[in-house]
Amino acid sequence: MRSVRHILLPLLCLLAVACREVPTYDVGAAPKGDSLRESMIRANRIIAQSEAQQIDSYLERRGWKKDRIDGGVWVAEYANSEVPMGAALGYEDTVALRYRVETLGGEELYGWRRDTVVVGRLQPTRGLDVALRTLHRGTTARVIVPSEMAYGVVGDGDRIGSRTVLVYQVETGID
Repeated sequence: MRSVRHILLPLLCLLAVACREVPTYDVGAAPKGDSLRESMIRANRIIAQSEAQQIDSYLERRGWKKDRIDGGVWVAEYANSEVPMGAALGYEDTVALRYRVETLGGEELYGWRRDTVVVGRLQPTRGLDVALRTLHRGTTARVIVPSEMAYGVVGDGDRIGSRTVLVYQVETGID
């Protein structure tokens, strides 16, 4: 009797598992990924609009000139009294920079740094690179870079967080 129980019990369990209802999928239905993709696109548009409004408010509060260029980057260029204004920067030009980075809220992310960059090589960020192509040697500029043209969703892994709009103060042609 005992051996029958040992065989019958596992067989009943196996039968119960085998009789479960198997889910079916409608091949003609739109995959759920499409609605997720559309939701993500909508969310990114809302975030971009919100950043644009924040940038507009920032510029208005400071009374800064508004010059929007490619990709939503804002640039205001001024002559630098220490260095005479030179030629316009172009693609593949090498330029010495001095710059600092802060948030729209005024939090300093990186103090003054010196760097030599090649215009068009997307350094240090794509947004700053786009702005450099509109500047002249020997000028000072304020550059506001939306997060998608800066470090995006991931940040820089150090001080710049996710989706942070960056405000650069840049001096070009400083050796």
